[in-house]
Amino acid sequence: MTKAFSGFSDKPLAAAAGEPALDPTRLAELAATRGGVLPATSRFLPGLVRLCEALEKEAALTPSGRVSAQRSLVNALVTQADLHRLQSGRPQVRRQPVGRPLFITGLHRSGTTLLQWLLSRHPQVRAPRLWELLAPSAASAPDELVGAADGYVRDYHRAAPTFAAIHPLSATEPEECHRLLGNAFLSEIYALRFHIPSYMDWLGSQDREPAYQFHLEQLRAILWRVPGEQVVLKCPFHLWHGGALRRVYPHARVVRLHRDPVEAIASACSLTRAVRAARSDAVDPLAIGDFWIDRARSGVARLADLGPTANGGLPTLDLRYRDLIADPIAAVRRVCRFLRLPLSAEIEGRIQAALRSGHLRKQSEHTYRLQDFGLRPARLEAMFADYRVSLDLASRRVLSP
Repeated sequence: MTKAFSGFSDKPLAAAAGEPALDPTRLAELAATRGGVLPATSRFLPGLVRLCEALEKEAALTPSGRVSAQRSLVNALVTQADLHRLQSGRPQVRRQPVGRPLFITGLHRSGTTLLQWLLSRHPQVRAPRLWELLAPSAASAPDELVGAADGYVRDYHRAAPTFAAIHPLSATEPEECHRLLGNAFLSEIYALRFHIPSYMDWLGSQDREPAYQFHLEQLRAILWRVPGEQVVLKCPFHLWHGGALRRVYPHARVVRLHRDPVEAIASACSLTRAVRAARSDAVDPLAIGDFWIDRARSGVARLADLGPTANGGLPTLDLRYRDLIADPIAAVRRVCRFLRLPLSAEIEGRIQAALRSGHLRKQSEHTYRLQDFGLRPARLEAMFADYRVSLDLASRRVLSP
């Protein structure tokens, strides 16, 4: 009998001797111990090589940080092998319909999590859960995968105790689909987790369409296991890759959230410090500030385009973070109209009840200051003045549908 793939694991994998290995060859060997035998030539090997080099030279990992990085990379390799095996044994997975998925994006810390979480309470919305994104094509039973994801969340909160007040993380709740892009080793998520500037320099010159194609293949596997009507995905990184997104998902629709960049950058810096501190004792807040200034400049340039070229020409709805926070139900109504998704009083009541449950309440405890990252509010206000004024980000006026 062929051994089933184990999918995602929250257990560390020890190297043969010494520190946990961050070498592509050794990582492949470790993946093979979990059934993750890849085809002779992995299409994503160049990204893994660059990432491993940067992690070794620049990330200043703690011993536990090395364990975390090793486990993450091995899990990605196992996912690649899992998917190859699933597609080979069940060719219909490659043809699984995805419909017209909605991608929620915007600058980091602009309300994308809240909006996806609210929409996921709609009975016709299919928003992949964390356990599915961690193991999109594993053969293990769902309850085993949920258990592994629970262990991942517990470990994450132990390593980064302030993270729970910044971003909600639960095995059975929706989560960002950057995890699918990360499995191709072609994603900025690694630069959020680690200080790896050489990897980011290399990544900036890479075509992202292969990563989005792999994203689609993994999404098909998730939907083959549990289909859904209206798929809703979210990740801020989609903001920077509208062209690749459109080429792979030509029938997609996009919701973009707009938050004052001065506020968003401060919150993103705080998030990044919490995440990197779980893996390194040499976290430089000034480097984090510079990283997010660069990201925000290019991100705002894309957000400021409200014309037909936005997101590569995909149908787009623009919402303000301020309006989402002030009246979440009104924001959900607008998105449902955009999707032509029925929204009855009963469904609205279900969403209202979810809001009252307090699931996201901890995020109100998140505090941060720009000055901690070498940034001055006045400088950022001037840098992004045109965008802030054009979208009236400081007022309560709702953008037109």
